[in-house]
Amino acid sequence: MHGRVNLWPKNMLCGYLKNRRSREESILKAIENGAETLFDIVANVYSGVDRSLWTAAASNVRLHVDHLDQQKKLPKGFSMENFIGSLVAFESLVVAFEPNSGKL
Repeated sequence: MHGRVNLWPKNMLCGYLKNRRSREESILKAIENGAETLFDIVANVYSGVDRSLWTAAASNVRLHVDHLDQQKKLPKGFSMENFIGSLVAFESLVVAFEPNSGKL
C-alpha cells in the first residue's frame, strides 16, 4: 500500500478514469493528425514532459494504442504493423534527443 488511506476512493478512481480517457483522446488526436510511430505519438502527447520520462510514457502509449486497436477506434490509414515496427527504434530516438546527448 502506498500513502495514506484514501477516504474518498470513488473520487480517486473517477479522477484516474478521467485522466485515462483524456490521455487516450490525446493519443487518438495525435494519430489523426499524422503521428505514425511510437516516437511521433510520445513526442506529440508528452511534449511538455521531461524526456527522461518518455520511456515510461511509451509504455502507456503502447497500451492505449493496443486498446484503441481492439476497440476498432484507430483511423483507417493507421498501420499497426508500422507502429509495432517502430517500437525497436524508439529507445535510440529518445537517447538521440536527450538534452545532454549533444545531438539536439
